[in-house]
Amino acid sequence: MQKTAVVTGGSRNIGQGIAIVLAEHGYDVAITYRSHPEGAEETKQSIEKLGRKCFVYQASLDQSDVPAKVMAQAHRDLGHIDVCVCNAGKDRRHSVLTVTAEQIDELFQSNFRAYSLCAGAAARHMIRDGIKGSIIFITSTRAERAYPSDFVYGGLKAGIKRACESIALDLSQYGIRVNCVAPGGTLEPKLDKGGFGSGVFAKEVIPLGRIGIPRDDAEVVAFLASDKASYITGTTVRCDGGLILSGMPEDNTSVKWVDKDWQEKIRAEVMQRED
Repeated sequence: MQKTAVVTGGSRNIGQGIAIVLAEHGYDVAITYRSHPEGAEETKQSIEKLGRKCFVYQASLDQSDVPAKVMAQAHRDLGHIDVCVCNAGKDRRHSVLTVTAEQIDELFQSNFRAYSLCAGAAARHMIRDGIKGSIIFITSTRAERAYPSDFVYGGLKAGIKRACESIALDLSQYGIRVNCVAPGGTLEPKLDKGGFGSGVFAKEVIPLGRIGIPRDDAEVVAFLASDKASYITGTTVRCDGGLILSGMPEDNTSVKWVDKDWQEKIRAEVMQRED
């Protein structure tokens, strides 16, 4: 039976890399995009050049009814769903001193609720079809290492990492495996105009000496989706070149974690508020 996969946020960067690499591994693919149709078309063309099918859906997955609709459409187009990769999300920087309820809700809906609803909808199709499928969440090393102004996004990534473990237990009786891939710094080579990927940041901060590219994460996804990983569930695989292994250095040559300009901006906003 033809292998199939759904990849949310497949129009750029990590999601695009995942969709294309899965096609290289023999999958027909359905992808979603929110606001980047040119990238979605680029993904589609790349996949079709490999002789595989690609279905493209414009979708705002932070709307509560959309994840189930997307999975239902993908099931109709692909015939069945073997793999669901939850990748689409939003990354925003917020201080606890100034964040609003609306800003928290925006990140919760895209980075936790949409992941959960997509996974549930995909799993229901797998169960009805008798498919021992694979669900993969794209999280972040920021789920494990704290940074300033990252309490919402990083906290939600940590939440979905923990949720993955319970979901893996829930779905194990159906033979459905659930895992996370946690990228570190990742940059599309075509966007690396200043040589950032092999520059000072990569050489001094990342033990393996370069920044990650989408293919790095995509190959991990392809492995976890495959039968070679048939005994792996409920785990998180970091793909960061060793970025967070050392933690915060103890000497004064440390990686900068305090952004004084950002702090002053937040302080000024706090002082101006009247609540």
